[in-house]
Amino acid sequence: HFLMAAPTLSFESFRSARATVEDFTRSYFPLHRVPVDAFLNFMDVLYFVEASLYEADERNEAAVEARPDGSIRSRESLSAQLGSTCRQTLEECAHREPAWMAMVDLLKARGLLDSNVRWLLEDGLEYWALERRLCAAPLEASVAEAQRALSLKSFDYRVLNRLMYQLRGAPYDEPMIACMHEAELLVEIEDDLKDYGKDVARNSFNIYRVYAREYRERAAEEMAAFIAQIEERYLKLRAAAMDEGLLAAHIARNEEQSSAGPAMAPSTGRWEIPVPILDEEPLRRLSAGLARVPLLFVPPVATCDVGSEEACA
Repeated sequence: HFLMAAPTLSFESFRSARATVEDFTRSYFPLHRVPVDAFLNFMDVLYFVEASLYEADERNEAAVEARPDGSIRSRESLSAQLGSTCRQTLEECAHREPAWMAMVDLLKARGLLDSNVRWLLEDGLEYWALERRLCAAPLEASVAEAQRALSLKSFDYRVLNRLMYQLRGAPYDEPMIACMHEAELLVEIEDDLKDYGKDVARNSFNIYRVYAREYRERAAEEMAAFIAQIEERYLKLRAAAMDEGLLAAHIARNEEQSSAGPAMAPSTGRWEIPVPILDEEPLRRLSAGLARVPLLFVPPVATCDVGSEEACA
């Protein structure tokens, strides 16, 4: 099959996709029992698909931008954005998004667009619609909406993973896919916790901002409980999905990245949950005059014995 050549992707999209594809290769290829240096055998499809998703993502982020003062600059009316969160089909998006249409056409021509890949791509459309809404009104998001956005955010890794099975001619390993879904959630939570101060300063959506608004002083406790639920599922699914060799490779990669808590990286992983910011405006005003966001206080993991001042110093 020959596809019509058309300029649909920018150089910036390819450059942005590079880091994701590299991380995917180093993290997921071992779970496919494929050496990392076999990347060139799969590069064309993986790189093109990820760059196409970045191109569509850039357009989505440009659709609505939250200013630090809370006002909205948008190409569309806010009411239209807030009403656009219903789940779309690939075909509904393709006619207005050239990069998306080219990607869908490629997957169809290669016989890679099965029902699983289609569903995950439509997860992406749902995520972008929800992201537009949450970025337009980040302090109006419910905990359920924030958790839904979190569950959809890594859809691109899930698309690439399903494509790898097809490109290898291998059946889907559903236990492994389910395990990595939980791992992806933990990584996304870690990213939001690390970016919490920046997202407050930029008035951007962040799941921990939602927890801070909803639970106030108990936000860190509630977030820790949410993380613990995901870790429990992850460990249970990992035990069923990975043999000794796969587990060793998976943990080695996690340790290399000090990844997402001790369940994923027993030696180097740790959770650092900041004290919630209950009044965000002073931080935004302070950040506006600084080159970087002020550091946030993260309570220490270990506690000191009462009266042991030297140990606490």
